[in-house]
Amino acid sequence: MLAAFGACAASGELGPLLLLLFPLSLVGAHFFGARVAGKAEWAWTVFLAGALLFFAFAVFTGQLDIVLAAARFSSLLCLHRLWHRKGERDEMLLLLLSLLLLCAGAALSAELLFGVGFLGYSIAATWALALTHLRFEIEAGRGPEGSAALLQSRRLATPALLGALAALSLLGMVGSAIVFFTFPRVTIGGLRRPSTGEPVAGLGDQIDLKRHGIIADDPRVVLRVRLTPQPPTSRVNIGLHWRARALPKWTGQGWRADNAGVTPVGHLVARPELAKPSRAQAHNRLQSMLLADIEAVAGFSDGVILTPPGWPLQVEFSRPLSARGAPQRLYHNSSGDLFYVPAEVGDLRYLVTVDQNEPPIEQLRGRGRQYPASVRGDLELPQTLDPRLKALSDRLTRGRDPVDAAVEVERYLSTTFAYTRDLPGEQDDPIAFFLFERKQGHCELFSSAMVMLLRSAGIPARNVTGFYGGRRTDAGYFAVRAGDAHSWVEVYLPGAGFISFDPTPAADRGSVQEGLWPRLVLFWDAIQQRWRVFVVDYDLLSQTQLLKRAAALFSEAGRRLSGKGGGGAAFQAAWAKAIGAGVGLSLVAFFFMRRRRGQRRASRGPTLGQDERRAVKLWRQVRGRLARAGVAVNDATTPREAAARALIAGPAAAAAVAELANTCLAARWGGAALPPQAARALLRKLDTTLRPGRARATCAPS
Repeated sequence: MLAAFGACAASGELGPLLLLLFPLSLVGAHFFGARVAGKAEWAWTVFLAGALLFFAFAVFTGQLDIVLAAARFSSLLCLHRLWHRKGERDEMLLLLLSLLLLCAGAALSAELLFGVGFLGYSIAATWALALTHLRFEIEAGRGPEGSAALLQSRRLATPALLGALAALSLLGMVGSAIVFFTFPRVTIGGLRRPSTGEPVAGLGDQIDLKRHGIIADDPRVVLRVRLTPQPPTSRVNIGLHWRARALPKWTGQGWRADNAGVTPVGHLVARPELAKPSRAQAHNRLQSMLLADIEAVAGFSDGVILTPPGWPLQVEFSRPLSARGAPQRLYHNSSGDLFYVPAEVGDLRYLVTVDQNEPPIEQLRGRGRQYPASVRGDLELPQTLDPRLKALSDRLTRGRDPVDAAVEVERYLSTTFAYTRDLPGEQDDPIAFFLFERKQGHCELFSSAMVMLLRSAGIPARNVTGFYGGRRTDAGYFAVRAGDAHSWVEVYLPGAGFISFDPTPAADRGSVQEGLWPRLVLFWDAIQQRWRVFVVDYDLLSQTQLLKRAAALFSEAGRRLSGKGGGGAAFQAAWAKAIGAGVGLSLVAFFFMRRRRGQRRASRGPTLGQDERRAVKLWRQVRGRLARAGVAVNDATTPREAAARALIAGPAAAAAVAELANTCLAARWGGAALPPQAARALLRKLDTTLRPGRARATCAPS
C-alpha cells in the first residue's frame, strides 16, 4: 500500500493533507484498526459521497482535472478500507484499491520516482497477496488461536519464501518489459492534462524588487539542451542567455509583462537587413546558424519557449508518435515572446533555430532616433523619477549615438557596482537606492537601472528575463538550472530591432553551485532523462530505430565472424575469448552454487534416516485418507490434533489414528524403528475403521 501511494504521490499533486494523512493512517490502522473496524460506517459513507460530489463539481467547473480528482478519491477509498478490514474479502479489496492507486500514479506522473514505486509495489503486492491468502487458510484450519502462534513463529514468511515470491514478480516484470519494448506502441492520450506547475524565477510575468532575504541558488534542472554545432569540449559552462520574456511595464516596485494577448505564429520573420550582405557575409550567416534541441522539464516553463542568443528563425515541436489531436502550436505577443499551447503536464521537447550573426557596432551607429509607435511603452518613465538618476543618465549618454550610449551604460554598471544575492527589502525607490546608496545588488537591479538610465536619455529599452548558463553533464547535454535565472536588457535601434545588453558583471551571472548536492541533482536528472527517453517517450519510431540498430549490430557481427571487410581474424579471436570467459564464469558460478548448497545442508543438520523418511511419508498418507473421509486436516495439523478430530469418524477410527500418530512420532523424533510391514498393517487397520467392511489394498511406504 505504501509503495502504491508513493508511486501516486511522486507527482507532487495530491496535496499536503493526503501526504500527511496517508502514512499516519497506515500506522494507526495497524495498531488500532481492529477497534475501529465496523464502527460508524454511515459516517464514512456520507464522507465519501460528499467527497465524490465535491470532486465531480470541481471537475465540472474546471477547477480540477479529472485525472487528479480520480487519484485523490482513490486515496480516500484506500484510507476508508484501511480502517475497516474484517476478513479476507476486505484485505483483497484493499489490494485491488492499491492497484487503482498505482494506476492513478501512472496517469499523474510517469517519471522515475513512479518507476521506483512501481517496482516496489510489484514485489510487495506479490508478498501481500500470497501471505494474506496463506494467513486466512491457516486460520480456517486451525482457528484464530492456533494459527497465531504459527504465524508469529516466522516459520512461514521465511527469507526463502519471500525471495521466491520476489523472483516471481521480477520474472513477470521481465515478461512485461519484453512485451513493452516489442509490441507496437502508439500513445493514445485520451485525457489531456493541463500543466499545473508554477513558473520559476526567470519565467514569471513580473519582477518584484521589494523582496527581502537571499536569492536561492536552486540546483534543479529547468532545461536540457543539446547544441549543433557542439561547443568546444573544454567549456564546462557554455554561458548562454536563454531568453524567456520581456517585462516592459514599470509598476513602481518592479516590472510586469504586457499581457495584451497572443496571436498564432505562421512563420517567424527573418532578421532585418541593415545592409545588403556580400557573398562572404551571406556565407558567414549560414555558418552562424545554431540549432538548440531543448527539453523543457515539467513544472517549470509552463508554456514559455526559451531561445538561445540570436534571432529565432524556426521552432519545431518534437513528441512521441501519438494518436492525439493537434500538437502544440506556437504563439507570440507584441514583445516578441514565444509561447506554446496547450501547456501539458510532462517534459516538452522542441528545436529552436537561431541566427547568431549579430550586426557589428559600426552598422548599428547612425540609425537615428525615429522610433515607431510600437515601442512607446519602452520609453515610459515613473513620474517620481529620482533627479540624480536623470543627471547620471545625462553624464553617461549625452552626445553619444544610442548604441554607444547603451554600451557606455552597460560598461559603467558592470564595472562600478558589486553583485550580491542579498535582497535589500522594500525601498521607496529601489533603483535609486541601488545606484546611490547601497551600490550592490542582484541582476534585476542591474538591468532595471540600465533600463531607467536609457529611457531617461530617450532610448527605448526593456527588461528581459530568462536564464544564463548551461552546465555540461556526463549524459551528453547541457543543464540549465533554476539558479541560473537571470535578467538583462534589450535596447531598440531603428532598423535593427531589439539588441541585447547585459550590465551584470560577467563573473556573477547564473548559478555558481559546484558542490556535492548540485552534482547529485545533475546525476539524478540524467537518470530521469534516460528513463523518459527509454520508457515514457518510447514509441513506434523508437522501436523502429532500436530494431535497425540491433539488425545492424548482428549484421556487423556476422560480417566480422565470417572474416569479411577486414579485422575478421582479430574479431574471431576476441569472440572466442569472450565465449571462453563466459564458459569459465559459468563453471565458477556452478561450483559456487554447489558449495553454497552443501553449506546449507550442513547448517540444517544431518539428513533424515530411512525410518524417519518412512514416518513422514506414512503420516502424509494418513492425512490424505482422513481428508477423503471428511476429517478436516491440513499440513499444519499436528498428529495429536488429527487423532482428536478423527472422533467424528468413530472411536475405532480415532484409536487407529492415535496409534498411527504415536508410531510416526516415535519413528520421526524418538529413533524408533518403522519397518514397511508395520506401516502397511497400520494403514490397513485405518482403512477398515474409516470404511467398515470395505478394506482395500493399500500401498504403504517401503
